[in-house]
Amino acid sequence: MRARAGTTYFGRQRYSTIRKQCEKSGQLFVDTEFPPTNSSLFLEQGRSSDIVWKRPAEIVTDPHLFVEGASPNDVTQGILGNCWFVSACSALTHNTALLDKVIPNSNKQEWGPGNTYSGLFRFRFWRFGNWMEVVVDDLLPTRDGKLLFARSKTPNEFWSALLEKAFAKLYGCYENLVGGHLSDALQDVSGGVAETISMSKFLKNDPANQSNLLFERLSMAYENEALVIAAIAARTKEEIEETLDCGLVKGHAYAVTDVRFIELNAKEKSISSFLLGSMEKQRMIRLQNPWGEKEWNGPWSDGSPEWEQVTDSTKKSLGITVDEDGEFWMPWESFTQYFTDISVCQLFNTSVFSLAKSYDEKIFFGHWSSNGARSGAPGDLAGGCLNFPASFCSNPQYVFDVNDEKNEVMFALTQREVGEGKKRREPFVCIGMHIMRVERNRVTRVHQPTEPVEASDYANARSVFLHLIDVRPGRYIILPTTYAPREQATYMLRAYSSEKLHMKELKRQAPSVGWCWQSASHVTRVHIVDASLPGTSGDFYCMLDDGKSQLRTRTMRESTSPKWDEQFLFFKRSARQKYAVEVWEDRKIGRDRLVGRVDIIALTDNDSREEVKEFGEGKIRVKIAAYDDPLYL
Repeated sequence: MRARAGTTYFGRQRYSTIRKQCEKSGQLFVDTEFPPTNSSLFLEQGRSSDIVWKRPAEIVTDPHLFVEGASPNDVTQGILGNCWFVSACSALTHNTALLDKVIPNSNKQEWGPGNTYSGLFRFRFWRFGNWMEVVVDDLLPTRDGKLLFARSKTPNEFWSALLEKAFAKLYGCYENLVGGHLSDALQDVSGGVAETISMSKFLKNDPANQSNLLFERLSMAYENEALVIAAIAARTKEEIEETLDCGLVKGHAYAVTDVRFIELNAKEKSISSFLLGSMEKQRMIRLQNPWGEKEWNGPWSDGSPEWEQVTDSTKKSLGITVDEDGEFWMPWESFTQYFTDISVCQLFNTSVFSLAKSYDEKIFFGHWSSNGARSGAPGDLAGGCLNFPASFCSNPQYVFDVNDEKNEVMFALTQREVGEGKKRREPFVCIGMHIMRVERNRVTRVHQPTEPVEASDYANARSVFLHLIDVRPGRYIILPTTYAPREQATYMLRAYSSEKLHMKELKRQAPSVGWCWQSASHVTRVHIVDASLPGTSGDFYCMLDDGKSQLRTRTMRESTSPKWDEQFLFFKRSARQKYAVEVWEDRKIGRDRLVGRVDIIALTDNDSREEVKEFGEGKIRVKIAAYDDPLYL
């Protein structure tokens, strides 16, 4: 059931309906779907506890959802081991528009004049392409009159505690929140695309330059209101929540609350140094420990002498305090030394009318299923990963074009969670993505796998991410797959690019040809590799003519030996095909000049060969593959 486009109701509980019922009966809401009992706390039935459920007005005299707005200190972790969620909520406080989406109409849910208090609150989480509304009562777990789980540093502020309760309801019980994936929590509170960056992998090659690149990426992401969480991985169970000598905690997640350069020696700065841009700067990052304590105690920690290099006004603008509030600055070099993983949840602007940078968005829903077909046969859409080459190409396939030399394309593959809201859930299947470059004119499915241009890691996770940067222009196919064949799951594939992708799903196995729309019986791939054009230099492209159509490669600039490396695909009914390959000079002014022409013959010999054809003083290298099975390539 949908509240409106893009919003669903969890458990079919409507906030407006329940509110009217409470107002009519004069009774405060008690949620029978998530009752204030041990069943909402624990996975196992029959466990006893001394926990008492109380409403906020029974804990403090003047309860509010928000007190002076939202800040990272509003979200402090309790005794529950759910720093992954608490850190995501802390990061959420830096994006007010998103916070308003997660807590809709918060003013009307507040205690106070003009609002009828019913003990009822509603929140929204992003789940598999929709915003899901979850309602809860405000009975919260306490011990000795104090909240046990998430709470605010301000005693009468309750939005974080109630939001955590709604999240526990979504996950079946509070205990299910112990341990979790940072990327899942970020997606749940934002609907964005979450990428987890391994520090060791990212900095492996050329650490200095990669460190600069990572700082720039995080700084830009934060400026664009991305949600960012950092963590120090624990290698053993014993290391979880182990405090290091530097004050940081292993197996623990921290919200990133700022990334920036800070001017040094600012007390002595002169007009000339400012104008010349010679001011010394320090790369810094600010983090929030969801415990509200245990901060970094190394260089640039609260009260450290390094801050004497910064003016009082700058320190004030940065919020520098010596309070033990869990929020602290640390130098970038120390951050990359200690932290092992960063989760960045991007929120892409997809509006075509926006003045800000906009992204092209494509969203596809699909299902991995064998559909009753044998493995690898037409109809089978669950082929597994590249380790299973016989069935791999049975997976769903999506084609897209990259036209710009400087390109960036991001993909997020998400599988639907089975048993949402239940305590016991089905495990996720292992999923991943594979991208390969294909023929420039391909419009049908690929039948033979090739080595990936890029591939994601495979993970038993709700989502995996793949980031393409500066790949060669051309046509590509992405295959979302499970790791093993014949595994079934429903998925959502999202793509974001700064240029139009013209992305679509490929369903046809092979095209029809001829006037009578007969089936093709042969398939040929012509691969224009490169050319040698001695004695001349210019901008060159190739034209490929099969007698019915002309296809063009991209132009290679200022070269005497252009390397096109482009492939074209042809489906025919004849076993012998003639193709003309022409080399042209792309002239800026006047008509383009024909440099040379060669003819090639494609024989269906179910094999591939390479030919070097000469014309005048030049020569061109071409590879030809022809088969009598139109479903071979």
